[in-house]
Amino acid sequence: MPTKKLKEAILLNGVVATATGTWIDVTAWNRITVDILGITTATCQIFSSCQPTKPADATDGRQIGSNITADASSEITRKLKWLKVKVSAWTAGTIYAYAVGDETAYGM
Repeated sequence: MPTKKLKEAILLNGVVATATGTWIDVTAWNRITVDILGITTATCQIFSSCQPTKPADATDGRQIGSNITADASSEITRKLKWLKVKVSAWTAGTIYAYAVGDETAYGM
């Protein structure tokens, strides 16, 4: 019988400037929710990639959704290999981004 295990990652941790973000491997993740918090005057973007190897952090991949200019949550239902959040413009705010998803595991 399959069981679901929660997966979590910190994508941005107290960022106070522009930042390229760091790719995380979400291959085993199913539905993913990304929460972005702490935006005062800034622009964040969520990016994905399906490259077989981890892209360079400076590489953006494909943007998911629109630019984010206020605290927000985004749900991603498609399968991805890599995920990151980028701060493309920053004037004010201490920005955090978290990802949560589930992984289906068998025999647990």
